[in-house]
Amino acid sequence: MAGFRGAFAALLFVAQAGRAQRVESTLDVGGAALRYADTLSTGAATITPHLLADWGSAIVEASGTFSQFTSGGGSSSQGTLSASRFFFTDHGFFAELGGFAGGSAHNDGTRTGEVIANGRIHLPRHNKEVFLGLGAGRTWDAVAWRSVLLGEAGASIDMGPSNALFTISPTIVNNSIKYADTQASLSRKGRSLDLGLVLGFRLGDQLTTLSANVRAWGSVSAVVWMTPRIGLALAGGNYPVDPTQGFPGGRFVSLGLRLAQGRRPNPASVDSELVAPVPELKAVPVVSGFATRRGAGGAVTVRVNAPGARLVEINGDFTSWTPIKLVPAEAGWWTSTLLLKRGKYQMNLRIDGGAWIVPPGLLSIIDEFGGTVGLLAIE
Repeated sequence: MAGFRGAFAALLFVAQAGRAQRVESTLDVGGAALRYADTLSTGAATITPHLLADWGSAIVEASGTFSQFTSGGGSSSQGTLSASRFFFTDHGFFAELGGFAGGSAHNDGTRTGEVIANGRIHLPRHNKEVFLGLGAGRTWDAVAWRSVLLGEAGASIDMGPSNALFTISPTIVNNSIKYADTQASLSRKGRSLDLGLVLGFRLGDQLTTLSANVRAWGSVSAVVWMTPRIGLALAGGNYPVDPTQGFPGGRFVSLGLRLAQGRRPNPASVDSELVAPVPELKAVPVVSGFATRRGAGGAVTVRVNAPGARLVEINGDFTSWTPIKLVPAEAGWWTSTLLLKRGKYQMNLRIDGGAWIVPPGLLSIIDEFGGTVGLLAIE
């Protein structure tokens, strides 16, 4: 537990010192009923911290779980750390280089771990995206180090507060275990309720030695927000064998309290001493226009004029503050069409992964976090 606290405190310090544009953290405290490998049933008290820091062109995410089991007095700790750096282009795609590290420790002395490096090419189109990726690394299953090669192909679609993701991930472990996981996930974030659904299917080699070797799995989750920062988290389902670290499959039901804290940046607070000197003069994209247009069936087209920009994004309470990429159009305009009811919304935009700003022409207001946002009225 001390290691968890130190690691998360260090990452939080880095995020704040590095002036991350978005920092989100949650802490789940609760209990779970577990059944491992369809043979061992137990309960556990769990503590699960999670932290995400977003700089626009880079993202770092960390999570961990400490479990104290009711059977035999055992305990375990698991943790993951991932980071990605994005490289934007003027050719309708952007690249991502990333890394992942994770592992577990158990009170019987068992240790597992893995380190993966990967790259992806993203092809965004309107509110949709297609991506392809490759990765390689090493994994430790408490017996030996093994090599891991993996591929990835997927597609996603952003629908305001809802998001859908579909992936296919072929994997080779130590050039002997070969399988491909196909997974679909749906999520929806609302003001008072978050919902999630995951469905998966595995093709290829099966590991009968690990039991509970399901080819299909699924889970559902929900968070009922009693206040903006306190929610009741519920989840249940089953999960497959993890061949990379030798974990058996199982089933679970969990219930806990979620404490959340998020910070959206205040674009007005810029420390000039932290701005590095620019070696050469470059044309900085300027937002010279912003407009919305209502269409049929509740569709609203958002238009931003930013000549020379490589990436334009918007976020707001209508997207649960999840960034949405706009699609380039003619004469420096960028567009996205959303389903919005008539009313007033808070929103911001950013150019090329820079600071979030209030769109021109919108009234600036101070939100509950002390940041500046624009007030968008849809008539």
